[in-house]
Amino acid sequence: MSTALTTIYRKTAIATAIAFALTTIPNTYAEDEESAVEEVIVTGVARPTTKLESSMSVSALSAEEVTDFAPRSTAEVFRNIPGIQAESSSGDANSNIKVRGVPISAGGSRYLSMQEDGFPMLLVGDAAFATADSFLRFDTTVASVQSIRGGSASTQAANSPGGIVNFISKTGAQNSGSVGLTVGLDYASNRVDFEYGTEVGDGYDYHIGGFYRVGEGPREAVTNLENGGQIKANLGKDFDDGSIRFFAKVQHDKVPTYLPIPARYDGGKNFSEVGVGFADGTLHLDETDYLNRVEEGVEAINLEDGFESRVASFAIVGDYDFSDMLSGKFKHRTASIDGNFSGPFPAEVYDNAAGNPSARIHYFNTRLDSLDNQFTDVSLTASFPTVDVTAGVASNSQDLNTTWGWNTYFRELDGARTAFDQDGSVGGVLYGHPLWGNCCQRNYNFDIDGNAPYLSLSGDAGANFSWDASIRRDSYDVDGAFAEAAVLAPQDINGDGSIGTNEQEVPSIGDSRRANYKVNFNSWSVGGNYALNDNMALFANISEGGSLSSPDRVTGSITAAGTIQNDSAYSLIDQQEIGFKYRGDNASFYVTYFNAETSEAREFEVTTQSFKENTYEASGFEFEGDYELANGFGVKGSLTLTDPEITKTGDGSNVGNKPRRQADYIYNITPYYQADRWNVGLNLVGTDEVFVQDNNDLKFDAYTTANLYFNYDLNERVSFSVNANNLFDAEGFTEGEEGSAAVGDYVRIRPINGRTISGTVRYNF
Repeated sequence: MSTALTTIYRKTAIATAIAFALTTIPNTYAEDEESAVEEVIVTGVARPTTKLESSMSVSALSAEEVTDFAPRSTAEVFRNIPGIQAESSSGDANSNIKVRGVPISAGGSRYLSMQEDGFPMLLVGDAAFATADSFLRFDTTVASVQSIRGGSASTQAANSPGGIVNFISKTGAQNSGSVGLTVGLDYASNRVDFEYGTEVGDGYDYHIGGFYRVGEGPREAVTNLENGGQIKANLGKDFDDGSIRFFAKVQHDKVPTYLPIPARYDGGKNFSEVGVGFADGTLHLDETDYLNRVEEGVEAINLEDGFESRVASFAIVGDYDFSDMLSGKFKHRTASIDGNFSGPFPAEVYDNAAGNPSARIHYFNTRLDSLDNQFTDVSLTASFPTVDVTAGVASNSQDLNTTWGWNTYFRELDGARTAFDQDGSVGGVLYGHPLWGNCCQRNYNFDIDGNAPYLSLSGDAGANFSWDASIRRDSYDVDGAFAEAAVLAPQDINGDGSIGTNEQEVPSIGDSRRANYKVNFNSWSVGGNYALNDNMALFANISEGGSLSSPDRVTGSITAAGTIQNDSAYSLIDQQEIGFKYRGDNASFYVTYFNAETSEAREFEVTTQSFKENTYEASGFEFEGDYELANGFGVKGSLTLTDPEITKTGDGSNVGNKPRRQADYIYNITPYYQADRWNVGLNLVGTDEVFVQDNNDLKFDAYTTANLYFNYDLNERVSFSVNANNLFDAEGFTEGEEGSAAVGDYVRIRPINGRTISGTVRYNF
């Protein structure tokens, strides 16, 4: 047994002893604790349940908790969910998100479904430059954030064997509203949030809200990279035998994209800045980028646009009781999604001919032509005395239409980002990216259609034991075309009337190849929960789930006929977990042992220009708890311990190593104080050291960020808040390109944001 796993078992024994000791705590504050713990969980389960009664690991964060934790992006919302490691250093788009012990060979959130009101944002979670978090925003319209890890997540949604995170909107049942102004006190950001909901009689209620923001963002930029917002609304009606609710959302938002930046390796786990500040620096340029597009010809795009998202969606959810025994449910959402990804990637860092630190920047400029999708789910539930049986079918579809076009910019790493010429560039600009063989003037045009019949059973065996079992069969048809081989030719692409030395080999999109393949896999889950008494329970579950690979990741396995080689277009995860739950009157404690085996499909990674095909195994423990004292003080938090290993790779290298960027532990802990009219808390979020790459040489050090919040109610209507994210300006890194380096070498790494402090004034009505 490894040292890390031995430590895990030792700490678990101590923690379990503490859990049983908590059963002697007096029942002093039952009302507050019960309201928090007993929130009904509707995410990733066959029937609504509570945290204590569930046969799997579930969590819920209230909107107030999330706001207190001062997230600066969607991914940072996830950092206080047990078991989820969110690499939230990329801004409000394009984050890498892992679920306890389930690594990711490429990017995105391949095994985690990010949802809004029970509907996935995207069907696939690992499309290049189009991750689900890029189109999901947290604002004051959100009532709570629910999550499930493992278990029935594999059967209750598409491509979600690792888990589900669901942003649940407020409805008119709250009969309240608010408007708030948030201002960056030490960074340029201004944001207005508003929301209002009410009941209007005869069973109707509605809620509407959203936000608008403008500013530079938490890192330095030439212009206001943050610019935009969203509006959400829902309307519901309760009938005697059912209900119906309509949801609508319009989003048009621009946010900065933060990619790795240059640095110097100083030995050990130490790095130093090279012309770009770790806390707030970027390589963003204020230039006009000229690109060949498929039908439009040359398109001029300002590089300062960052990531632009445009979403328009409409959804309907209805349920009806046909009789005391039989009920039905219908869910449908249609979403139109497009946008553009623009971000600077340092393809090479070196001293130029003048001896100055410099970067060859490949500007990732990818147009998201269409990510339109539809999700439909129809089910019937029959309720018998000891078992509920649900049978349904899910029908899912999504476009994956993107157009890539990257140019090269040569810049010195000085304050002015001074341009210099190299390799035939003019004014520091070279149209194309010959360092990577002009690999990435590309076009993808895929249609993904899927159907998934499923069956869920849940029931009780006596007063203390409940169980559930489910199975799902996913079948996908992928059809379309892709063009990855660029055509090089002289072209006056910038339209200045002449063909310069930097326009001699301008890449344009070449011939297309067909794709027409099918993917089928089964997912299943079995779990049980045994109540020891009113306050304690034991639970266990086993599951297997599949995840469809994004078609743009697996083109290297598509044959000339358009079929897929070796059925290598999906990944599988086998998971087991067993846990203990305690819920007292002023405390709760949950501990879960988990094991996960992940077999990944062969997929292409852009930044390393390589294919990944790995198998992993990981086991560990997940702890979650809270304790409330009688005098207003309290503490809550979670800890996840993981012992991961690479068990197989496509080329046989790195077997036995730890997966890159996989921490042995991650944690969050929040001590707080609640007074009559104010409260204060310090949210600590930490991670262990990690290996930068699978070769297990270069390391990033462990780090902890402290996030302070203070809220004061001036009266029943007006409140003030101050939130500090990374209060002590901790230095930390989440992603790197080089797996090895000698002291003094240049490397490319992605740091977390430095300290940002915001103030909010809110009026409640």
